[in-house]
Amino acid sequence: MTKIEDFFKSLLGANTVVDVGKALVAFENQYKSELTWTAVGNRDNNRGIIDVATDTGRSLVERVTNAVDAVIEEEFERHKGIPECRSPREAAGAWLGVPSEGLSGMTQKERRDLAHRIEVKLSEGDGRRESRTIEVRDFGIGLKPDQMAETILSLNASNKWQKHYLAGTYGQGGSSTLASSKYTLIATRYGNHPVVGFTVVRYDDLPADLFKTGHYVYLVLNGVPLQAEIDQSKFPPGTLVKHFGYDLSSYPSPVGPNSLYGLFNEVLFDPILPVWLDSRLHDYRRVIKGSRNALNGAVDEGDTEKRGPRLSHSVRMFYVSIGDFGQIGIEYWVLEKPSKENKRPTAAFVNPSKPIVLTVNGQNHEEMTILLVRKAAELPYLTQRLICHVDCNHLTPEGKRALFASTREGARRGLLYDLIQQELIKVFRSDDDLVRLNDEARQEGMREMDQSAVQQMRKEVAKILRLHGLDISEAVGGSVSTEENQPTRPTHPRKSHPKPQPIDLHEPPTYIRIVWENGKEIPFYPDQRRYIRIETDAESRYHSSTSPDESRMNFIVSGDVILRGSTPLQGGRLRVVLQGTKEAKVGNSGTVRVELTRKGLSTLSDERSLRIVETPPVKQGERKVTVPPFDVRAVEGQDDPRWTEFGWPDNVNNVASSAEMENGTLVVYFSTVFPKYANQRAGFEAKDTSLANSFTERYKIWLAVHSLLLYQDQQVQAEKETKSQAPEAPVEFEEEREREERCRIATLSTLFAARETSQLPVSGDASD
Repeated sequence: MTKIEDFFKSLLGANTVVDVGKALVAFENQYKSELTWTAVGNRDNNRGIIDVATDTGRSLVERVTNAVDAVIEEEFERHKGIPECRSPREAAGAWLGVPSEGLSGMTQKERRDLAHRIEVKLSEGDGRRESRTIEVRDFGIGLKPDQMAETILSLNASNKWQKHYLAGTYGQGGSSTLASSKYTLIATRYGNHPVVGFTVVRYDDLPADLFKTGHYVYLVLNGVPLQAEIDQSKFPPGTLVKHFGYDLSSYPSPVGPNSLYGLFNEVLFDPILPVWLDSRLHDYRRVIKGSRNALNGAVDEGDTEKRGPRLSHSVRMFYVSIGDFGQIGIEYWVLEKPSKENKRPTAAFVNPSKPIVLTVNGQNHEEMTILLVRKAAELPYLTQRLICHVDCNHLTPEGKRALFASTREGARRGLLYDLIQQELIKVFRSDDDLVRLNDEARQEGMREMDQSAVQQMRKEVAKILRLHGLDISEAVGGSVSTEENQPTRPTHPRKSHPKPQPIDLHEPPTYIRIVWENGKEIPFYPDQRRYIRIETDAESRYHSSTSPDESRMNFIVSGDVILRGSTPLQGGRLRVVLQGTKEAKVGNSGTVRVELTRKGLSTLSDERSLRIVETPPVKQGERKVTVPPFDVRAVEGQDDPRWTEFGWPDNVNNVASSAEMENGTLVVYFSTVFPKYANQRAGFEAKDTSLANSFTERYKIWLAVHSLLLYQDQQVQAEKETKSQAPEAPVEFEEEREREERCRIATLSTLFAARETSQLPVSGDASD
């Protein structure tokens, strides 16, 4: 055995940064004149490209994505590219037997057997969170030594550019992991090739007096990566990337949101192939199948729920058109209500503050905030229960470029991003089950209130508001609106829908109907989109929203309205998506017709008239300022379920209150542990409990005054934005800005309430 083979074996057996350092020193002493270090990607100034990632865990996901590509590439060669596959998911189905519904359609054994093609191994390393040893091993195509420089050691090369069956595009992939490692061993064997090509990558910190920064380099012998003759039984075909001194300080837990296991399932939300995670650090081996498949009922060894998560509601994948940008797929799940033991049930599957996941090739590219659910869709009591998946694979190439960056760590804000948000709001608002579940949770969480105290507080608030010139002669909750085109920031109360009655399904089905008042036309104004409800006693197999050719339902639309998609048929109900054209002329009419074919029987159908109406005008001129009814309710610290429902931050200093419009009433929620308030109340309690209670009531009055004034300002601002057609600020930015203002106002409210309370007499006994 040569010294090169010995060096390779010592690297394979190394567990720590020190082990690698010793092996390198010994090897370099033997080959001083022949060994050199060359820049990764053949770019001396490569640090900026490699240091692009901000999350060491997500960088590892890119290594796993490369491993998936390697396995699919090996299958491409084995099958000689037949049949032609235009996506990784098509390739996984054609060459590896993954069903169209994904990994949830496979058995435990099938997922486990396939997962052995890609393995991730985590070990203790140097014994610190910021210095672990982690390996990503695939048993895929592998590389010949002379291919390494132009592939796995390249940066932004185009070796996958025209391979539609692979997920990678730019050739950079997992190179960002190099920035989080002290050393990285890369070893690979192609097929039955007699040698293994390998090298070690490290960061070379160049002299500061000559260079602004260092760079990443890899070891070469006589100008090429090293080669070792190793028996295939010791190193089968495929690629190993072994990271030493890898920083996993953000993922210390064995399972859950702060673990590598949780991260992989969250980011590989709907993976093309399953992956083995072998945690020597935590002593377990588990299959990574992705959160989507877990939500769809797939269970593997080690899962807590043996029958999958318990759901209150779910909607299977359906696709809707986003105009010239192509299509998006939408599906969502509502978990059972939180418990004392599990206040954030969504945390087992997604980032609980960002439960809307946008994917390409099953990988999480962007997450939208719970504010979309809580404020825009007006479902505040479902924020820790609702998870939504947006499949972006069917966007046009232009759409994908407009939406996603090559780092796969976020989405670009712009027209397409806004269109997707607006579509989700329409979907959520049109789902009666979501509205019902939100109302049930709200009613369950309401507390008995002293109505006389409430009325007294409202009178006090009215006095203060009149001093600000507001006309509060009538309490306005807003008119009920069921329009599907409401602005992103809601300005009207939601209409509560009764719980839908179960539909008895029959075979063959006996009816189908469009849910709209008989004799009434369905109005559309130009470019308006509606979700129209349809009911039938047909079984779900009669309509597939993802495979229209297999559906027995047909939607026929005439006039200036076009079909944009439909939801799945579930429990006898579905929604069809219609949109008025931009060029629609006011007064034009048309029809929407739904037909249901039955084998050997007559076709069932229903039809409604459509009419194009004028776009509602924006109110002009001065308006009479009114305020809605309001309530003020306490949130008793971070153990209160509403703390997590509202997505309040963990730091009690950063949240004082928030307000939600609930069925026409502005409900102000305030934190009882906001330090300024809590400390002042404690001071009054030490003197007299009645003073403490009086202080709280006065504090609530001032918070209510501010919330009503803020609500008024928000409505005026929303109206101005509509008139000017100016884009709204990102909802996350608005929420943070409002939270900061509420903290400042809470501090002032504490001062005002304390001053007023201090003027009250103190009872003789503080225990009264």
